[in-house]
Amino acid sequence: MRVPYIVGRWVRDRNHYGRERLFTYLLNTSDSAVWVVGSRRIGKTSLLRQLEYLTDTPQSNLVPLFWDMQGCANSGDLSFELFMAVEDEAARFGALGITVDELEGQDALVILRRIGRALGARGKTLLLLIDEAEVLISVGRSEPGWLARLRKVLQDGHQRTILTSTKLLAQLNEITADWETSPFLFGFSMVNLWSLDDDAAAGLVEQRQSDYPIQVDPAVMDEVLEQTNRHPYLIQYLCQRLCVEDGEGQVELRAVTDEDLEPDHLLAGLFLIDFQHLTQLERRILLTVAEHTVIDEPELLHALGDQAPERVRMFLWGMEKLGYVRQVVGMWAVGNEYLRRWLRQEWDALRQVQTAPLDEHSFEQILQFGQSQESLSYRQEVQSLESDYAALADLQHRSHAPGSSPGSTPGDNQSGRLEQELDRLQRYLSAARRDLHRTQADDGPPVFRTPTRRGV
Repeated sequence: MRVPYIVGRWVRDRNHYGRERLFTYLLNTSDSAVWVVGSRRIGKTSLLRQLEYLTDTPQSNLVPLFWDMQGCANSGDLSFELFMAVEDEAARFGALGITVDELEGQDALVILRRIGRALGARGKTLLLLIDEAEVLISVGRSEPGWLARLRKVLQDGHQRTILTSTKLLAQLNEITADWETSPFLFGFSMVNLWSLDDDAAAGLVEQRQSDYPIQVDPAVMDEVLEQTNRHPYLIQYLCQRLCVEDGEGQVELRAVTDEDLEPDHLLAGLFLIDFQHLTQLERRILLTVAEHTVIDEPELLHALGDQAPERVRMFLWGMEKLGYVRQVVGMWAVGNEYLRRWLRQEWDALRQVQTAPLDEHSFEQILQFGQSQESLSYRQEVQSLESDYAALADLQHRSHAPGSSPGSTPGDNQSGRLEQELDRLQRYLSAARRDLHRTQADDGPPVFRTPTRRGV
């Protein structure tokens, strides 16, 4: 039986589903440095690899470079891995006049500057895609001067940097708090990476982009999306369990059983890492929610009575953005069924965990920055989409006008593609307007702003 679901490996091209709005934002935002935050297995590497795939074309003004920092212990290791990344794409960079051999043995900062200057001379911009950036925490402790110089390169505006990590990277702001300028993450805009939208999640279940799409019973589809909360890894994890052959040898998905929703040791390990990355207040919130099937906000605030309500709401906002919790019919619940069951199974042990890797006050500032930026980013997205839609609508109008060229008449391929693009932009615009309205309607606590800097 051919099982089409990919569990535990990064994907790109047709195997990658959704995130189109995010791709558009990341490739067009005026912010030259973006920090994408997500839990384990949410698709951070796949996001970067798909960005690499989308921009690796002669027509693109952005030239991608994927820099995997995993396993690096110091600046020397990082420099070597960066050179290897360039060498792996020697054809890409050689075609743009960059002699890869001359970069061997050079510091990463030198490599980035040389590549940036060479691409700039050709009217191109480096798109630096950094994965597993948590390595920078240990580098920052041992080599703070080098880290400061790296930040300067990443944020100098001559390249576009997209950096992915778990929320643990917030430690960088703690260990660089005494910098004369500002902590490391100041100057990065922040994006949270979480669940797929409904259509992309359903497409992943049905494998719509595959050569072998799967017919899925609507009841099974609803159950998969509900229990996983549209988490791409959990969708494929569960669907892999549900794969069976029908009478004609075709793959289909059977009904979900209770046993299918029990986390195995691999999931348990991922959940433990994510739990360890929470602050103490976040752990209290999560365990309190897990104690109930659902809990309304007044009851939750009462259970955490030693904390200011606005502070609890701030942390709830951040936890929802990363999928630890979700709202169900106006009440709070654990983010997905697998996580809920693991929390209940490990309840006693988890309540005893006292140490946390993140300073609560420091991380609260990051949450405040993120919340203050959210409405602004949606507003910018709406404006950009409105502009693109208006331009295409005008083009469509002119193509239908009397005297227009025969090659753009209604019904030809060009007109059809134009109509499809307008439909796509309309969907994205509607979603962006809904998100903007939701953030503007939020009655949460006042946000902290630093007038001289962009939020993280």
